Amino acid sequence: MTPSPDSPASSATSPVDDTLTRLQAANYYFRVALDQIPEAIVLIQPDPSGESSPKVIYSNAPAACLVGVEPSQGLRGMSLRDLAADDASAATLEASIAKAFSAGGTNECEARLQCLYGDRQPVCKWRVRAVFNQDRKLLNYTLAFSVISEPAPVVAPASPVEDPDAQAARLRKDNLAALAQGMAHDVNNLLGPATMQLTDALQRIQTSPDLMDQLRVVLTGLRRARQFTSQVVSASQSRDSEYQPTDAAALIRDTVSFASAGSNVEVRVHTEKPLRWIQANPVRISQVLQNLVMNGIQAMPQGGHLTVEATNHEVTPGANGPLSPGRYVSISVSDRGCGISEENLGKLFKVAFTTKESGNGIGLTTCKRFIEEHSGHIDVTSRIGVGTEFRIFLPATDADSSVKESPASDENDTPVPLIHGQGRVMIVDDEAELRCVAKVILVRCGYEVIECGSGQEAIKKYQNLSREGNAPDVILMDLTLRGGINGSETAQEILRYDPDAKLVVTSGSVNEEVQKGFLDRGFVAVLPKPYEAGELTQVVHRVVAMIR
Repeated sequence: MTPSPDSPASSATSPVDDTLTRLQAANYYFRVALDQIPEAIVLIQPDPSGESSPKVIYSNAPAACLVGVEPSQGLRGMSLRDLAADDASAATLEASIAKAFSAGGTNECEARLQCLYGDRQPVCKWRVRAVFNQDRKLLNYTLAFSVISEPAPVVAPASPVEDPDAQAARLRKDNLAALAQGMAHDVNNLLGPATMQLTDALQRIQTSPDLMDQLRVVLTGLRRARQFTSQVVSASQSRDSEYQPTDAAALIRDTVSFASAGSNVEVRVHTEKPLRWIQANPVRISQVLQNLVMNGIQAMPQGGHLTVEATNHEVTPGANGPLSPGRYVSISVSDRGCGISEENLGKLFKVAFTTKESGNGIGLTTCKRFIEEHSGHIDVTSRIGVGTEFRIFLPATDADSSVKESPASDENDTPVPLIHGQGRVMIVDDEAELRCVAKVILVRCGYEVIECGSGQEAIKKYQNLSREGNAPDVILMDLTLRGGINGSETAQEILRYDPDAKLVVTSGSVNEEVQKGFLDRGFVAVLPKPYEAGELTQVVHRVVAMIR
């Protein structure tokens, strides 16, 4: 069996002298022993200048798992403030370190830990010890910590009347949003190399029309996958927003696509053109539509057809009914399922009523409340063995609804053209395959490329290149860098060193809604993953042109 590279070398096979061999063995067994300890342990290297937060130089496996990082990657390079959940916790840990240093012993405190996954911020008990050598020189700080309590995240209620069940549903949706964003990021990273290579190849095989037609079909599929992951992130966001003019047609299209994904039901969407815009809280209306669509799908376990239809609607003065006179948008969701008995129809919008064994009875109650908060109305008709139709009415707004809908990206099967240029590009991404493909394309288009697999490496290389007078013209920065400081923190460090640095966000979890925020934080452009070869070169060319 081949010995592990981390295991102590055998004296029979290693040319290293005995002293080095013994040191290697001691280090190996020391790390193995620390990994067996149930308590989380990190070693912190203090910053001699005192200008930045102390950095982790070693972590055992329990510490990495508690924070949410693969033990093989560890926490090396993370700062003390990265481990703290908030400024108060960071201040508490820094004060405890100062006391341990001055007293020359161990100091204990309680502070909240920032976990990278699951929105967990447990309260931990920390034991901080300053470690000195025999000459009283500070070597490091040893921090041992364990969870003593794990409070639930504080979530603001959606309205003063939100009941505990609705709050629980909101917490579940928060977890779904975090999961969806993480999944979208990973899926987009997987799609990235294939998208770049395919769009690059399409522009190099002009002499083979048949092959080009086949590859265009693949490109259409990749573009649809990219569009879908963006919809997943947008539709799963649990953040409430103010009432605003909302494109009802776009909201319906994206929500229905997300809610029906993976089902065996054929969903048809029909919207009147032009469909009026609505004055709405788009998050809540999306939640209502998700609930109605998923209820319809669950009513047809063997598959079937579900129709979502939206039309403009008028209520004239003097008309009888629950709606005030005015202009509305009517949205109906119709299934061909088992139907609802007349007895149960009157109970549908009652709290705690459900016909589902696993239901909690709050879905339709919440839908009704959300629609009424919009000064709208919801009703239902159903026949046993025929199906059920929910219909909601929402007030229209005077916002211009004549804006033409942009064509879907998959309608055009031609790749974005490549642009050649000159300049130095730094790619910061923890996906080695994506870096490799992007580098090949950029080099062929005339650029020099520097690769970095972590934030720490990017900061160091940028500073070294700048001192040599060879600073990169463009930095393509992935936001999610595993095992160390993330892309946003890396960008801040680079901008602190060089305010004129040109950084471009490249991430698989950036949707259109949040792109503007990055432009306000020092980034000069956004390149969402998975990007095409042509999109990559066009963004780089545009940013390089800013400096020349």
